Amino acid sequence: MSWDLVKACTVAIATPEGNIQGTGFFISPTGHLLTCAHVVESVGGWEKVRINGQKVELIYLGAQKRHDFAILQLPGYQGKVVTLSLSFEPGNQFRSIGYGRSLEYPKGATIEGSITDANHSSDFDNLPMLRLRTMADSQEIIDGYSGSPVFDIQLQAVVGMIAAFDGKQGGLAVPLSTVQENWPELTGLLYPEIATELEFPFFDEAFYNDCYKEIKKPGALIRLQAPLQWGKTYLMTQILYYGTQQGYQAVRVDFQEPEKEVFNCLKRFLQWFCGKIAGELNLPYSLTENWQGVLGANSKCTNYFEKYLLPAISSSLILGLDNVDVIFSHEKIAGDFLPLLRTWHENAKSKAIWKKLRLVIAYSKEEYILGKNKSPFNVGMAVEIPELNQGQVQNLVQHLKLGWNEQQVTQLMEMVGGHPWLVKKALYKIARREMTLKELLQIAPTDGGLYGDHLYHQLSILQQDSELLTAMKQVADANTPIKIDIRKASKLRNMRLVKYSGNCVTPLCDLYRQYFCDYL
Repeated sequence: MSWDLVKACTVAIATPEGNIQGTGFFISPTGHLLTCAHVVESVGGWEKVRINGQKVELIYLGAQKRHDFAILQLPGYQGKVVTLSLSFEPGNQFRSIGYGRSLEYPKGATIEGSITDANHSSDFDNLPMLRLRTMADSQEIIDGYSGSPVFDIQLQAVVGMIAAFDGKQGGLAVPLSTVQENWPELTGLLYPEIATELEFPFFDEAFYNDCYKEIKKPGALIRLQAPLQWGKTYLMTQILYYGTQQGYQAVRVDFQEPEKEVFNCLKRFLQWFCGKIAGELNLPYSLTENWQGVLGANSKCTNYFEKYLLPAISSSLILGLDNVDVIFSHEKIAGDFLPLLRTWHENAKSKAIWKKLRLVIAYSKEEYILGKNKSPFNVGMAVEIPELNQGQVQNLVQHLKLGWNEQQVTQLMEMVGGHPWLVKKALYKIARREMTLKELLQIAPTDGGLYGDHLYHQLSILQQDSELLTAMKQVADANTPIKIDIRKASKLRNMRLVKYSGNCVTPLCDLYRQYFCDYL
């Protein structure tokens, strides 16, 4: 968290006539503000408190001579908030900004110093208070600075709130732990621990259950086809994790991982493939002894699985093959390896050992054409990862404790639609308090925005096909859904740049409409 953010979140607490009585700072994106209880009383009560001329609502009011803090809320606030921390380190440097009662510093004045310790104070019912020591050449803590944030420079978080001055070069601050003890709702406003993808509930439970039910079938094959950054790896990880919870072994192989030289020779590629899986299962590679004889590389790879790898484990094995379309550009590898996957899936129908193997294949586009009976892309269960709907995005917002209303969810979805990756990236950024929704929406469709790299990548793909580029320009420039060549519409839809409206298409979201209107 930057010091500029702290300053932006700090405001003057004033009377209806505009007389400043103290300071406060925003601690939630819905306008919760922390200040001192005695500041509220000095204004004449919470009903008379004004923030930039606006009235506030009272959430909590503590006792002046005890836990001297108050929680107010500014209705309609959608701005920035500070990062909070319950911990602090004695000796750390702090910085604060406050609004003195004089007119000398209308934009607030900065205070700097160190947090010396935390001691019980008889002036505050013997509660622990942070003791602050200001620098000799710094602004002193004076009337009007009560309610100012104590920003721990080393922790990069606000750890307390100034409540009183203590001599010419010192002050006392209420630690946030005191606020939490008396107002438990603070817990939900502390710096959020962003959930891992495994804990991020993108879709409805029924969607996951269909995948889980399928992967439990002997010899199962699940195909996840979707454009780049649409959630294939996320869903694959969910399926593999579910498998481990059922007692299965699970290995994810990413074909973006190996060096280019691995794809020069089928034998080398298959040995890398087998060694990768054996290593993830903590098995000896045993490639030399299991790669003997006159049989071809595919047959040796099959024997490696059938006679060594699968018998070496007691449970079923879920093999997640990610970014499989990387192989498409290596014709010698694709022509042999992809039919091999189909063969293993078919083997499960007649050989018990192959029933232990379940495949999850993720790819962006099926460019490599195989015969009907050789392709792994026309068997098993195909899973289409859908757009998120309004209710699902609202659930994610609640999961991250953002406190948004329906209008804010609508604003985000108008910009990025139900694109899983775009939604997740936005919500993570906002939950970490690195930007607000308003800031996101202002710069989203620009090169300098959150999605700059993603948008440039999509533009680069379109520039490789002039006809597709022209079609996307037509769609982006139109104010209503339009009808274009069916093949181009299908390609653009597969890239998730457009969506169908009957037989017509329209940009998936405003992000794509605005960006491609500017560049095409």
